[in-house]
Amino acid sequence: MLSRIQDWDDRMLDRIAKLRTKRLNKIMVFATTLGNNGFIWFATAIVFLFFQRFRTSGIAIIIAVSLSWFFGEIAIKNLVGRVRPCHKLAEEQLLIKNPPHYSFPSGHTTSSFAATTVMILLDPVVAIPMLILAVLIAFSRTYLMVHYLTDVLAGAALGIICGCIVVPLVLSVPVFRF
Repeated sequence: MLSRIQDWDDRMLDRIAKLRTKRLNKIMVFATTLGNNGFIWFATAIVFLFFQRFRTSGIAIIIAVSLSWFFGEIAIKNLVGRVRPCHKLAEEQLLIKNPPHYSFPSGHTTSSFAATTVMILLDPVVAIPMLILAVLIAFSRTYLMVHYLTDVLAGAALGIICGCIVVPLVLSVPVFRF
């Protein structure tokens, strides 16, 4: 079963690699950079804290992204220990610095979908641009050959789960509601 998944992942990477162009390379590097360490999502949450309408969302995003980081980066990555596809490539084939940690699940994707899920549940109109950016960041990870497609899909699922756990929790605690 695992070999079939790996074969599928390898085929998907080959197909995505055929999409590469100079313009897309720049877009994907920019998108993935926005997702580094959940920067764009923490920055969004901090801005939300300054506006009463979005304060609860800002708090929920910070908690959801932190929770997703713990489960994805600390627990699951170390448990699974999947080697990244870029570790099989020559350095000159990479468009970004070779990440040192394990591959499964994609942390960029996990944090992106945790933050986006919070906004889908709390303020769907604001969630539309966030969802577009989350999908772009997630795709960039496979495009840049630092994650397999299943890493990205698992990251999206984990992020959605974390967002779905955090929103009811934040809404049930009066101190988080503004």
